[in-house]
Amino acid sequence: ARYQNELAGVDTELLAERFYYQALSVAPQIGMPFNQLGTLAGSKYYNVEATYCYLRCVQSEVSFEGAYGNLKRLYDKAAKMYHQLKKCETRKLSPSKKRGKDIKRLLVSFMYLQSLLQPKSR
Repeated sequence: ARYQNELAGVDTELLAERFYYQALSVAPQIGMPFNQLGTLAGSKYYNVEATYCYLRCVQSEVSFEGAYGNLKRLYDKAAKMYHQLKKCETRKLSPSKKRGKDIKRLLVSFMYLQSLLQPKSR
């Protein structure tokens, strides 16, 4: 269903997500469905959701090797975004736009901190 969504343009994302959760209910020790859920999450919430799924994958009894690369890619993005955000001025924004920027800053900072706390073994 996920590949049908990507290749054929058919909106099957919810169906794919359902199948991956069903796979986890049958074999919760397998990490691959978490990796696929991370891929489905894309960049929602500044990659926090995808990172959670990839971390669950690598912490599974039977992890998926590709999740380590996916995590590294997201952590690299977070570091780049973090350093860009530090340069941005928010004083001249309206309260609603400032709130949006503050939320982005929080999530990106969280991701960057998470990347710093990860072991560098892989």
